[in-house]
Amino acid sequence: MPSVVPDTTRVVVVASSPRGLPIAEDFAVREEPLPPRASDQLLVRVDVLSLDPYLRSLLRQGHLDDPALGPGQVMPGRAVATVLESDDPSLPVGSLVLGETGWREHAVLPVALASPVRVPERVPASAALGLLGMPGLTAYAAHVRHLAPRPGETVVVSSATGGVGSLAGQLAARSGARTVGIVGSREKVALAHTLGYDQVVVRTESDWIDQLHAACPDKVDAYLHMGDQATLDGVVEHLALGARVSLCGLIDQSNGAPPTRFRAGAVMLARATVRGLVVHDHADLAAEHAERVGALLATGALGLVEDTWNGLEQAGAAFEALMSGRNRGKVVVQLHREGE
Repeated sequence: MPSVVPDTTRVVVVASSPRGLPIAEDFAVREEPLPPRASDQLLVRVDVLSLDPYLRSLLRQGHLDDPALGPGQVMPGRAVATVLESDDPSLPVGSLVLGETGWREHAVLPVALASPVRVPERVPASAALGLLGMPGLTAYAAHVRHLAPRPGETVVVSSATGGVGSLAGQLAARSGARTVGIVGSREKVALAHTLGYDQVVVRTESDWIDQLHAACPDKVDAYLHMGDQATLDGVVEHLALGARVSLCGLIDQSNGAPPTRFRAGAVMLARATVRGLVVHDHADLAAEHAERVGALLATGALGLVEDTWNGLEQAGAAFEALMSGRNRGKVVVQLHREGE
């Protein structure tokens, strides 16, 4: 039975520019008309929406080449969506696609900017937004090109149970390294151990530096940073000789904190290598990442952790939770389920 095509759709817009941590009230849901579809476009229904930390920078000064967003503008974002109308035989009605839909229930997308969703059997389509999507590629690139852990080395991952960290830690463990996860609350310790971390440090506890030193008696050989200034300082002061540091995210700076500073003396003392990671520089790894991580997911060798919120009206609250570090895994908003 053909799907009913609506004339309007609900979208999430910026209600006010956040100061510091974004809150749910910085966003609002409104109705807007759907634009007409051209023959080289698709009409899609958004099924699962991805929420990602980089979006916070769009609410302040912009991100890379993307300009800043102001009040009244629709929040951007990638989604898994079902095709409702199509003139392209490669993306027929009913097929699942990936596309930059924004935070909305329906969207009109150029065919050229949509791609079919490909996940292994028994792996949910939402994995295309997480471990098999941009966060997964970020973790994979950091693992193979920046951290390059060897058996017996100690790898530390901040934001250890998030969309990137949850895969980075598992990849490091599979390489034979000792893995130490840094998390923001005691409630996340059990999840980190489920993901295979050998030791877990809670950065919000007063003795977290002591926890870090106890977990890394031979210091830190490789570090993936996605935390705040205090976390960066604590780990960098405990680097082993020849350590590798991958700077992947500066969450506090995104939320309006002062620019992040690096302890150059500690880097010099450790003769460490420090590299910045922007996932777009590693697009050549996409096929390799999808094949290798997809195969591990298909066999159950990797754990898939998703923090799922239901309904478009929950997107603002979900983003607040993500940017305050309360999420457990990759954050997605479920609007419709496969087969509905």
